[in-house]
Amino acid sequence: MEFVLSVAATGSVAAAARALGVNHTTVLRRVQAFEKTLNIRIFERLRTGYRPTPEGEIFLDAARAIEATVTDLDRKIAGSDTALQGPLSITSTDTIIAELMDDVARFQRRHPGIILDVTVANDRLNLDRRESDIAIRASANPPAHLVGRRICDLRFGIYASPAATQDAEAVALEKRPWVGLAPPILGSVAGEWMTQMVPASQVALRTNSFANVRTLAEEGVGHALLPRFVGDASGKLTRIEDGEKMPVAGLWLLSHADILRSPRVRAATDFLFEALRAKRARFEGEA
Repeated sequence: MEFVLSVAATGSVAAAARALGVNHTTVLRRVQAFEKTLNIRIFERLRTGYRPTPEGEIFLDAARAIEATVTDLDRKIAGSDTALQGPLSITSTDTIIAELMDDVARFQRRHPGIILDVTVANDRLNLDRRESDIAIRASANPPAHLVGRRICDLRFGIYASPAATQDAEAVALEKRPWVGLAPPILGSVAGEWMTQMVPASQVALRTNSFANVRTLAEEGVGHALLPRFVGDASGKLTRIEDGEKMPVAGLWLLSHADILRSPRVRAATDFLFEALRAKRARFEGEA
């Protein structure tokens, strides 16, 4: 059922395989076996991907309800665990995780019974389905059903290499070459700013990682909109603009209410909140 639901959610066997961490043929074999067991065709195989049949939609509605019940039960069981030991998963972006590695090591030494799983993901893992226990995310509007603690503002600025800055001094920002953003970070406040302010014709290339954006800007590919803590850490870039028109997001520590009852999740969220607050000046960036 998990394989079938993943194909339905992603629209293709290949995408489902990537999401599940298995190969393409495994997903295809499982879906075909499930269809044979049920004696129905769940999906139509189209050039554009997999689309549920009418019979498949009926099955998928029931399967999603079962999945929601199971994941809800899973969260409640995990939340009722009173031990300061066992698995604990944390996710954030590549740039934020890089800032926290020393703190993660310190937490592990303090709680050796807690087995940490630290995942770098620039897309949003589903906390309802326990794809992660704790998420550290930049967001203007985090999901209302999650329990969140706002750490600080995450401010952005425009950065360029000295050579690019000198070459473009007399050229308006929207007429200079830029390093663009690709999904999922295209959907962030930074992506919205780029879409509004920078013509597509001025985007030299796109990437889905602010770490990559910084590297490409350092190589002189173009100007870059970066979180200040990312751009300021570069010895090769100059912040050339960071005024009131620059985007600002909140930096949030998020968990599901059910899982937050677990002592190990509570210990980790308290620890990470203090560790992140101590870096507040870096995330907000000096003027």
